[in-house]
Amino acid sequence: MPKERFRIVSTLNTILWLVFISVLVIALTPLTRYLLRPLMVKEDIRKADVIVVLSGGIDKGRYLSLISSQRMVRGSQLYFEGRAKKILFSGGIPEKIGVAEAAVMAQEARRLNIPAADILLEKHSKNIHEQAVEVKKIAPSQQWKSVLLVTSYSRMKRSLMAFEYVGFKVYPAPADPYEKYVDDFFGRLSLFKQLVREYGGMIYYKMRGWI
Repeated sequence: MPKERFRIVSTLNTILWLVFISVLVIALTPLTRYLLRPLMVKEDIRKADVIVVLSGGIDKGRYLSLISSQRMVRGSQLYFEGRAKKILFSGGIPEKIGVAEAAVMAQEARRLNIPAADILLEKHSKNIHEQAVEVKKIAPSQQWKSVLLVTSYSRMKRSLMAFEYVGFKVYPAPADPYEKYVDDFFGRLSLFKQLVREYGGMIYYKMRGWI
């Protein structure tokens, strides 16, 4: 029995050291920067049929998350620059929230004085694949063939591929690329988690034939 306990304690100790070392490697080295590079997509700002802004979450108070706010502001800037005559906000209803993310983004865009007539909503999607499919359903009635796509810097590659897969000509317009400049301990840990999730999403989308 003592030997068995010793083995268990020894194994747990080894695991804890491996976790500790892994955290240090992630937080104190440029690892996240190297992981981000394959996901980088060069910005290509030009006129398109519509600006499509993908949602990035709202909180329980029905306010936009920081990520959604960055995307909404970026999309609004492009609209005021005259890059497209219409702007579409895409995002469904999260559990326990009761309101579509797209609707909250549109509400904030109207406060920036974007005319309601120029704002469209897609309120059924739950992920990037569904956003591409749902926007494609709207496209024929609006005669859209090209989109100026706004989402987070690290999510742009998967989003661009998903929208291209359903038949759009896509011009990438990343929101605030803060991921490029993360250089602190906890920031790198948070970004690493985000990047692992994104790589997992890329693999899953390829397996499902969505990109």
